[in-house]
Amino acid sequence: MNSHCKVYFPYVVSALGELAVCLVISQVTGKKEAFDSELYFSVGIPIMCVLIFALSYWFPEKPWRWTVSMAVGQSIAIASGGGSPTLWPLAMFAMAALSIPQLITGIVASKLANRNKIR
Repeated sequence: MNSHCKVYFPYVVSALGELAVCLVISQVTGKKEAFDSELYFSVGIPIMCVLIFALSYWFPEKPWRWTVSMAVGQSIAIASGGGSPTLWPLAMFAMAALSIPQLITGIVASKLANRNKIR
């Protein structure tokens, strides 16, 4: 992978990963928003945490970026689902709260990766 692709790869993977998780959950459950379904919490968030763990381990510098990229992917899913623009501020707040597990997972993975590099 050339250096230019390597720079954008984790951003794209995290955003598209979240977008895919949200769209699949919405399609499977028939809900307008993925987080309106129990599957989002029982399946979606764990999948996102695994993805963030991998990205933060392979790209450990500033792991919060991958969580923010995931939020962008979810924003795209919300917008494409026909969500109400008037609820956008509330959705942003909810997204920030729902991203806490991914953020913590990314920080742990980054620290683990950095500790393993020292050895």
